[in-house]
Amino acid sequence: MNKKMLAMVMVLAMLLIVPACKKKAPGQMSSEAMLGMVPEGPMMVMAFDFQRFAALNFFDKALKQDWQNNAKAAKDFKDYQEFVQKTGVDLQKDVYAVVAAIYGSFESENPEVLGVVNMKYDEAKLLAVFKEKGVFTAEEKYGDRTLYTLKNEDTGKGKDMRLAFLNKANVLFGSPLLVKKAIDLAAKKGQNVLKTPALMKYVDKLDKKSMFWLALGNIPAKMKEAPAGGGMPVDLSKAEAFTAVADFKNKILSGELRLISNNEAGNKQIVEMLNGLKALGAMGSAKEPELGQLLNGIQLSATADAITLTFSIAEELMNKLGDKAKDKAKTMMPAPEAMPAPAEEATLN
Repeated sequence: MNKKMLAMVMVLAMLLIVPACKKKAPGQMSSEAMLGMVPEGPMMVMAFDFQRFAALNFFDKALKQDWQNNAKAAKDFKDYQEFVQKTGVDLQKDVYAVVAAIYGSFESENPEVLGVVNMKYDEAKLLAVFKEKGVFTAEEKYGDRTLYTLKNEDTGKGKDMRLAFLNKANVLFGSPLLVKKAIDLAAKKGQNVLKTPALMKYVDKLDKKSMFWLALGNIPAKMKEAPAGGGMPVDLSKAEAFTAVADFKNKILSGELRLISNNEAGNKQIVEMLNGLKALGAMGSAKEPELGQLLNGIQLSATADAITLTFSIAEELMNKLGDKAKDKAKTMMPAPEAMPAPAEEATLN
């Protein structure tokens, strides 16, 4: 083989290989890399590969066809195209990944939260739209960043949230103290979640290239308490953590849910109970074939240290189940003429 032929073969090989390796956009980060922006100490952390999630049929339909069904969205923008034009953000292309963390405990009425959104955006354009729509009620400086107080739609519930543009590719939102801590991390001050071994020992075992993953390192005390009064008592007293992963490939949504519990006998008991419930549900699959397909895609198993549920659901089945759920919701809603008149009209009449 002469040198020219060899060069041509190498070029052809590169042309075949390169398209398979999707190039990252400037500023785009993986969810694993984003953990470095999350302050230490959360009880739970979760992440979305948002581009893949936004490519799902139901999400695309919600944006392109069902926009008007969302009263809040329809009020602010007549359709999704107007949203993209005014904000400069296409949710399906420009939002790369989202990582969220919860601090404190589930027993708390207002646990502390933090979200980090990795995305392509124009700060000035997005800020102008937020201010036009009255999203913010106040602002304050913190270091070289500005914290914007988000308008609280649920007045009286004590939810105090901030938003900050961390840098050209990341936006923060969440509880004031955690947003400040995340800004400090960007300035090389403080410790991130990677220094929280109690949680990271579960996170490290997950496939963080999945579309979605979650790790909870603190099972609520109420969950550990066996149900009282007979019924179907289960032993969750040794449950210590919960993890989940989900992926979407070849039009199949698949994943795994795992409850980590060093209790072999208790784990087997729970799986036997759940398989029994699954069998009961399958009995109704003659009238609801989609239910039978859903149940067939779920498998349960128990080991000495965990209960594992794996699932595999075709996109076509998800769409069918979604449409059925919408139809049932419509039948449960009262007809407009049967609904009570607004207070103002009732007073006038």
